[in-house]
Amino acid sequence: MQKPIKNVTTNVITGFLGVGKTTAILNLIKNKPKNEHWAILVNEAGTIGIDGSVFENTGITTKQIPGGCMCCAGDLPMRVAICKLLRQSRPQRLIIEPSGIGHPHEIIKTLTQPEYQGVLDLKACICLIDPRLLSDPRYQASQMFIDQIAVSDILVANKIDRCSENELKEFNDFFFTQCSTEQIVGTVSHGKLDAKWLDFPHLTDANTPVNISANLATNRNRDLKYYEKIEFKTYCKKFPDDSIFDYNQLMTWIATVKAERLKAILKTNKGILFINCAGDDVSISPIDIFSSNRIEVISSQGLDISNWERNLRVKS
Repeated sequence: MQKPIKNVTTNVITGFLGVGKTTAILNLIKNKPKNEHWAILVNEAGTIGIDGSVFENTGITTKQIPGGCMCCAGDLPMRVAICKLLRQSRPQRLIIEPSGIGHPHEIIKTLTQPEYQGVLDLKACICLIDPRLLSDPRYQASQMFIDQIAVSDILVANKIDRCSENELKEFNDFFFTQCSTEQIVGTVSHGKLDAKWLDFPHLTDANTPVNISANLATNRNRDLKYYEKIEFKTYCKKFPDDSIFDYNQLMTWIATVKAERLKAILKTNKGILFINCAGDDVSISPIDIFSSNRIEVISSQGLDISNWERNLRVKS
């Protein structure tokens, strides 16, 4: 008879689209203690799921909830996925990656419900920010962006190697004027989080309304007069499994796509690749496990997906 599942150390790693959550989790996996068994629950905005395959490629037990925020529909998808992960994997640590356009406040509220007391041991919620986003007032006008910061215990400026001095100064000013004094701030490049942060305590009370500073609330109300709320559309496409993409043509096509986020797992003439793009940042890495050729694009602009296959010049 198996022992009851108790006190599974749990972290939520959140942040807006393209801030580097997936890369950060992959780095944590590379450096995890060999004697610890981890599991990952990942929520993706698209309907086909890409991040889950990337995590599975590392050997970590993974479940993914594609197609929007996992806390919607009465948070049933999230509860079912957690239950399956815990029963099948019996992990010592559970890492949850919400969608970049999800609602982390509701996720944490679910994790602190009575049914999880003694089952999950919720530790620090880590929020990643790309300081370059702060130059676009629409982000501070986004309730999701505000919620992600408000529920976090540790606020991390990622991609600082790509930031100017002014952008880093803007991040520091933002943190010291807008955020809670209880929050910890960190700065990293390439998503290299300090593993010690995972065991920091979670202090935010998710059962109370999200609190933001008076300054941020004022800025949000002001900016909404001039900026529309960011509305994202997700475009997903699968290709035949025997399709092979020309690498150079693929890179040329990616450079033309105007999107906040692009992820893909594709067979190419240079092997099976995981392609991860956020704005002008493009990361390409080989992957061993292949299930299907697929692309997911998240954009606040309209995209014509009817000619994707032609432009990508798929070969079979």
